[in-house]
Amino acid sequence: MSKSELARRIGVHPSACIQWEAVGGTHPKLEHLAQIATILDVRFEWLATGRGEMRYSPQAREERPARGSLDRLLSAEERRLLESFRAMDARRRRLLLELTTLLGGEG
Repeated sequence: MSKSELARRIGVHPSACIQWEAVGGTHPKLEHLAQIATILDVRFEWLATGRGEMRYSPQAREERPARGSLDRLLSAEERRLLESFRAMDARRRRLLLELTTLLGGEG
């Protein structure tokens, strides 16, 4: 997977991924590390610290975060919204969240 694709899926600028890999570069936020671990199917602890096994063993399937479990509960419309949301950059995601808050009429 390219850095650009990873950045798109996380919702950050591609330069962030480049910085994360650079010696002396910046470090990703914990939420981004969690997203990267899920996307790349590696253990969070290994990604964050370098300790432990990189991948889940077949015997440790129960430790792996559930993939697709939420998708079974979503309607077709909800899936479309989620797919569109995931394809957006971080700024557009924030704007959409603000708009849905206004439209939802909280309270």
